[in-house]
Amino acid sequence: MPRVTGLAVLTAYGSGPEALWDGLLSEKPATTAVTRFDTTRHRAHDACTLPGTPDLFAELERLVAEACDQARLSRAERSRTPLIVAVHAGADTADRLTRLAAACGLREVLTVHTAACAAAASAVAEAAQLVADGAEDRVVVAAGSFVDASMFAAFDDAGILAPSGAARPFSAGRDGPVLGDGAAAVVVERTGTVRPWLRVAGWGNAAEGYHVCRPHPEGTGPAAAIAAALRRAGVGPERIGYVNAHATATPAFDAGEAAAILRALAPHGPHVPVSSTKALHGHCLEASGLVELVVCALALHHGELPVNAGHLGPDDDCALDLVLDRGRAPRADHALSLNTGFGGVSAVLLLAKP
Repeated sequence: MPRVTGLAVLTAYGSGPEALWDGLLSEKPATTAVTRFDTTRHRAHDACTLPGTPDLFAELERLVAEACDQARLSRAERSRTPLIVAVHAGADTADRLTRLAAACGLREVLTVHTAACAAAASAVAEAAQLVADGAEDRVVVAAGSFVDASMFAAFDDAGILAPSGAARPFSAGRDGPVLGDGAAAVVVERTGTVRPWLRVAGWGNAAEGYHVCRPHPEGTGPAAAIAAALRRAGVGPERIGYVNAHATATPAFDAGEAAAILRALAPHGPHVPVSSTKALHGHCLEASGLVELVVCALALHHGELPVNAGHLGPDDDCALDLVLDRGRAPRADHALSLNTGFGGVSAVLLLAKP
């Protein structure tokens, strides 16, 4: 079964899993006023950002090297290992990623995933499939998204971002997400010389094709992806101890996702602990799935679930068992990490303790 043996992450809380875990336990969002570019003409003015204007590809190179070092990959092993990446593609993306793979001593860039906010989870699913099938001994997966003026403007002009500066997933009164800087890298391999962070037990992808930017109200896409992940692993819904939800704090998407969770995990859905950590580290767009895989790894490792921050009160459309207070342990030994995106794409990772 594919295992995650190396793991590196960067969020607005700082660099490394310890910084992310401390930030999550603080229950304080990493949100600040945006200074990276001018927001005076926008409705929203806040994001979860690192200081200054960091270079995404330089940070990805550092994170990939850190994950490979943690997995104790030799130079020879790295030279046989491909790289799969999830980023927002631009004119020079291919060239920069080719240079990234070479700088890290990796064999090649195998695939670039750009499936909106489900990109990183889809990239991990591909890596796990390659390892499970024996096509590769190991794969490095990297993903990144830093808040920039063009993406901020696009989301703000569409009326998606929270003008309040606070994301409130699954909550009454929610009015949208807060964007966040995020990047991560993991090593997925069949065997290894170090104790793994977790196992990738199953994965599922779906495209519901309902609307270009609105979800199906019954969550048909995410529900199908969850069901596929459970089938692949041969695991029943009673084994799910935690769901790290995509939940961007938008009324329609959160309601659709809640319906999907309840439907796919029936009859246990109402009793499975759920939280969306985007309320804390921000919505990292293409990097979301990898940052949130790290969150799940930390939650399973420490035996404590991150809270669903910003909650004001219950919403009848989101009748879930939300983690609202610190100290809750996972209900069982598996976690679901769920990500969806515009165009009706969904990607689910079923993660298990090593």
